Amino acid sequence: MRIQLPHSLRSRNAGLFRLAWAQGLSALAGTFLMLALVFYGAQEANVTGLGLLFAAKAAPTLVIALIGGVLADSWSRVKIASGSMATIGVVNVVLAYMLPIFGLSWQVQLLVLVSGFATAVGAPSLYALLPAVVAEEELVRGNAVVRSFRNVGNVVGPGIAVVIAHVVSFQAIILITAFLNVVSALLIARINPVMATRQSHSSSTDWQSVWEVLRQNRWLFFAVPFWGVFIAIHAGAADVTQSIHVVGQMGSGTWSIMMTTMSIGYILGSLVSLKLKVRSLFTTSVLFASLSILQLLASGFSDSVFVLGGASLLTGIGFEISGVLWGASLQSRVPDEQMGRASSFDYAVSFGLTPAGYVIFGFFSISIAVPVLAISSCILALLTAIGVCVGIKLDRRETVKRLVPEV
Repeated sequence: MRIQLPHSLRSRNAGLFRLAWAQGLSALAGTFLMLALVFYGAQEANVTGLGLLFAAKAAPTLVIALIGGVLADSWSRVKIASGSMATIGVVNVVLAYMLPIFGLSWQVQLLVLVSGFATAVGAPSLYALLPAVVAEEELVRGNAVVRSFRNVGNVVGPGIAVVIAHVVSFQAIILITAFLNVVSALLIARINPVMATRQSHSSSTDWQSVWEVLRQNRWLFFAVPFWGVFIAIHAGAADVTQSIHVVGQMGSGTWSIMMTTMSIGYILGSLVSLKLKVRSLFTTSVLFASLSILQLLASGFSDSVFVLGGASLLTGIGFEISGVLWGASLQSRVPDEQMGRASSFDYAVSFGLTPAGYVIFGFFSISIAVPVLAISSCILALLTAIGVCVGIKLDRRETVKRLVPEV
């Protein structure tokens, strides 16, 4: 089947498809690396080491909000994105040879931290390249093309990684990851921006005014930390405790199936969200996110591949729809001229707490994995109840504000 693109996309499809392929291969590489580390952590039964490793990789997230975004608006996005991707590739080559020697020790964690910083600096430029290769009226379709390539990479990655791990080794997975990173860097370097992009002339006072933006949008003081805590607990339980428990008890094949079905869930969630018409955006976002609890419970109390796969599918659907609704909630409540600063606060806090979750769950012994998953599920259920109660008030207040606009 041949995909027919609009004329404005066809006329510039070289840059668009280089970007789409680069992001698709980058997503595939990210999936490969995560699974390789999980396989190695399960092989060593080293929960603490895996938790610290994920923490090191996620810790530089704050840089995305504070430095990466500034660089993306003030320098060549092509050079930043391609240089970042090439750096990650080099680091992964070194990682492939260091991991068998040092295990999940501090030397490897430091190396992953370097990779995390490179990712943090380059990600804003990578995701900001699309407006430079398609016209403004085609951004939605352009995003659809790029997201499709990324989703395909996330879907096929787990299955391919398991085959490579069984046929060759986890070390081969990391070397292939490095190769994919380098190919992505070369594709990005060949992108020729054809659309005019505005450079930022912001001064340091813009960062200082974040507090003023928050004072004018006080609901963010609850909503953003809420998501930060929710995501941190779920990430720690799912990526650290759950991953090693499932691989250790049911094998890497089961874990691969769970990751694949969850990725399919993300795709289905994006399709469902196109048809949704929701008024209570924040409340509904919280409810859909609570579907992720099912995967934790299934991992702790079921060994059925069908149950685990189904719970993972619902987790992907829930998180994707929740993310869409949360984004719409933020964009509909915050004035456009304040969105940059509000978004930086959202990204920094929502994902900045994730490393803490990885570290905390890394200290729980794998022998108590089931109680840890059960308690985590209960805490997330409690957070859901709190989020819904507060969300109802926030959404009701927003509805009243729209019906009775300020004079």
